[in-house]
Amino acid sequence: MDFIPSLRAWLVSFLNGIPSDDPASATLYLFLHGGWAVLLVVLLVTMVQLWLESRRDRYAAGVRWVLLAIDVPKETEQSPQAVEHVFSALAGTRLRGTLVDRWWHGKTQSYFSFEIVSLGGYTQFLVRTPVNFRDLVEASLYAQYPDAEVTEVEDYVGRIPLNFDTEEYDLWGTEFQLMKLDVYPIKTYPEFEHTLSQEFKDPMAGLLEILSRIKPDEDVWLQLVVTPTDDSWKNQAKKEVQRIISKKEGSGGLGGVLTSLLFQLPAKFLYTVTETVFSGVVEPGKSTVSTGTLEKKPHTVQELTPGEKDVVVAIERKASKIGFKTKFRLVYWGRRETFLKGRGQAGVVGAIQQFTTLNLNGLKPSRLMTTKAEYFLKQSRINNKQRRILRHYAGRSNRRGHGEGFILNTEELATLYHFPVVTVKAPLVKKTEAKKAEPPFGLPVYQPGRRLAEPQPAAATGKGAAPGNLPTVE
Repeated sequence: MDFIPSLRAWLVSFLNGIPSDDPASATLYLFLHGGWAVLLVVLLVTMVQLWLESRRDRYAAGVRWVLLAIDVPKETEQSPQAVEHVFSALAGTRLRGTLVDRWWHGKTQSYFSFEIVSLGGYTQFLVRTPVNFRDLVEASLYAQYPDAEVTEVEDYVGRIPLNFDTEEYDLWGTEFQLMKLDVYPIKTYPEFEHTLSQEFKDPMAGLLEILSRIKPDEDVWLQLVVTPTDDSWKNQAKKEVQRIISKKEGSGGLGGVLTSLLFQLPAKFLYTVTETVFSGVVEPGKSTVSTGTLEKKPHTVQELTPGEKDVVVAIERKASKIGFKTKFRLVYWGRRETFLKGRGQAGVVGAIQQFTTLNLNGLKPSRLMTTKAEYFLKQSRINNKQRRILRHYAGRSNRRGHGEGFILNTEELATLYHFPVVTVKAPLVKKTEAKKAEPPFGLPVYQPGRRLAEPQPAAATGKGAAPGNLPTVE
């Protein structure tokens, strides 16, 4: 029990010993009385982080990538749920490496980039994947779209240099972020189905219509960089559900602390004093002080409003599916004589706003990663932001930009990136022109220097008889 008074006396002595008239002497005093230890810890942490970043960059430089163009059939009737299965298959690539792999070799989690681009109005769906996962990506796509065509193509980001001429070109870019916590879902494809007619109103229609109106000397690039992650984010979903059910308010930052100090703590103190004073006058169990405003009984789900119930159901639905750490970027660029923000910026951002639900979540451009600036050195700061966003996009970085990304589950990803259904009439979306099929069985095979072997007819057998070449026991 003597520890607290001793600690208080030491703290008072330490604070009183700080020179108040000379900042240099005060700094030296703090350094000699323990400040050196804090500085040493900061330096060690910084050195370890720089070491880890250098090993990760070295590992990333050795990863080989491939860019795949996806052409889906014209008459496909698959819903976005098919693409959801593709994302679910990629969750199996999650890294479970050793400490040596992560800290010495710098091995990081593999990730994938799903992109929708309009190159002068020509719209194409793309996937960028590490070479060692190419077979997995193609098999997942063919499993859901057997008639699709997947072709390796050259990277399109070279259409504009990273250090482009700002006098000739203009660029607007951003990185989207969620409006609320990650555990709140955005509006997903099941909610775009009409309740009565059961007709699916594809949200991709508005976006593809905007992309088809892009002029020949301008581009719009959309990029979803997805990284498989663990299920630790689901613990936050459980806590948020419990908070909503118990109807607890958030801390509110500094305002919440001041409210607690100015109102809640004094109220509890007065209640305690009043109970103590009246405990000898009033019979036990018959206190005249009402505790209804201070002691609240726990709430139940039945006491929630319809809106709160919908929020709880939506959060639990999101947590029931596989999640990915996600980066969502948009780049619109073109020559200055045709560059028009109302077409490439407002149109695309407006199409993305249809995934917003006010009581749940939505996507908005990040203030830090949007090519806009105010006040001093405005144009210079805008140019620096343009080049930085373009570098992040071209590198498909899953760590640089606005934080490390946010969590979207497979249903949300399939809503943002899926192939248009048959009712969408976007004319410039690349689709397969012909249906592929396997060659007929028994087709003669040509070999140089040999005659074509005639296909032998199958032996005639009676109805229900066993094949002639089936081994039998006599």
